[in-house]
Amino acid sequence: MAVFETASPRTATVELAIKAPTKAPAASTLRLIDWVEKTVILILFFGLLSRIGATLAQHPFNILLLVSDGIVVVMMVLRRRTDAVSQLPMDWLLALGATAAPLMAIGGGRALTSDAVGYGLMASGLFLSLYAKVALWRSFGLVAANRGIKSSGPYRLVRHPMYLGYTITQVGFVLLNPVWTNFALYGSAFLLQILRLRAEEELLSRDPAYAAYMKATPYRLAPGIF
Repeated sequence: MAVFETASPRTATVELAIKAPTKAPAASTLRLIDWVEKTVILILFFGLLSRIGATLAQHPFNILLLVSDGIVVVMMVLRRRTDAVSQLPMDWLLALGATAAPLMAIGGGRALTSDAVGYGLMASGLFLSLYAKVALWRSFGLVAANRGIKSSGPYRLVRHPMYLGYTITQVGFVLLNPVWTNFALYGSAFLLQILRLRAEEELLSRDPAYAAYMKATPYRLAPGIF
């Protein structure tokens, strides 16, 4: 994710400022963008809640998807404000698209795997993303920003464990709900997440502490692979 804890034997959190852009937008503009972003995500989440809620009688563990995405929405609302946020429209579109696409998923289709495998993947992904969120707490954000540097917990293994958790949960869900809409949505979301994390790291790598973290933790998403 976009924020980490500086690596040290005591895993102490160090807030580090990033060089501000030459001309930042007015505070009122940032507040408006923030409000629009939150409103769109909330509307999409309540739509997901309605659609997936209707499937719980037949697939009760689909609630894991609601929990995973619901926590994202809550943390988005409670996140810490920062001025060290990307001002590039493309970064905002990537963040919104990667977050919004999974919120349009639907239930249905004939499962491609057993409930045990599908729900096991969903639970594992949820646990990993929760672990990463606990490490971030209010440093959580959607758009590339520097809200401090963290490298403890799951961030010792990969630089974006939260995205890895999302992906595992989504794979489990789509295996149990294999409709073409879900394949398209999650496939698009994954590609957007890759572009999103690259945008995050382009911003964060300006911070010497994050540049050092990148060298110490070479893998972005999957240990030994990427």
